[in-house]
Amino acid sequence: MPKLSDDHKAQLSATMLELDDDLFSGEVVPDPAAPHVQALLAELGAGEAATIELRDDHLGIYGWTDAGIRARIAADGGAIRYGWRLREWPEVLLTAERHAVWEEPDGTLVDITPSNTESSVSLFALGDTEALTGARYGVLHVSPDRSAEVAERVASLKAGQRSYEERRAAKAGLTLNDWIAIKSFADPLLEAIPAFIQACALYTAKLAQLPDLIELRPDDHDDIADGPWQPDWETEPAADKLIRWHIVREDRMMDIEAGLDTLALAETRNFGAPNHAPEDR
Repeated sequence: MPKLSDDHKAQLSATMLELDDDLFSGEVVPDPAAPHVQALLAELGAGEAATIELRDDHLGIYGWTDAGIRARIAADGGAIRYGWRLREWPEVLLTAERHAVWEEPDGTLVDITPSNTESSVSLFALGDTEALTGARYGVLHVSPDRSAEVAERVASLKAGQRSYEERRAAKAGLTLNDWIAIKSFADPLLEAIPAFIQACALYTAKLAQLPDLIELRPDDHDDIADGPWQPDWETEPAADKLIRWHIVREDRMMDIEAGLDTLALAETRNFGAPNHAPEDR
């Protein structure tokens, strides 16, 4: 099986970064003191998070942080430190991705791997992540409190409607208020966010297939006619696969955005009586 050389990783890194920049645009560097950040770090058993310099370094390789840092160590010394880099979709999702940073010879931690956030710093927490992959998540979304609207809707039911809805609620093993809440005020993000997390995990798991997608084609290359062999020729099939795998994540992201739009509309919509309930005769 072909192996991913550092040249291969650098080529694929450009594709991965472009895809992730599009997917995670709008994410920010979290506040290290925020309770939700502290809670996720405690769950991970990580150290205290701190903002460190995010340095534009031509040796940094997105998706393969270790390879980029080892190249920097070979050039300037220092060490590699493992942990978690955190980013946040405000009020939706907190992400802690397995990461590594460069420890300069004087002990300063520097993040040399490109980021999706528009910031000059990263939020990084030390942790034993050398053998880990992927990311861990904290869901930040809290469903709006619709209890007042639900009570209003239940109170507006006519006798026949109420009897009808009570029977349906009992069949579902719910109270009338819970039934009306689910029927009329369902929160689409309760399914959309976990589905997006699952799609991201599947994408990460598939990255292990990339070495199998490298096409070594020395017989197709004529040194004189074609010039030096380019690693992107070998990684083209793998880059195509990355785009295909990404589409699933993109679809789930669009579901979240649609859910956010639905909830925003619900804030201003004038709700009437439940649909399809029989009127009193």
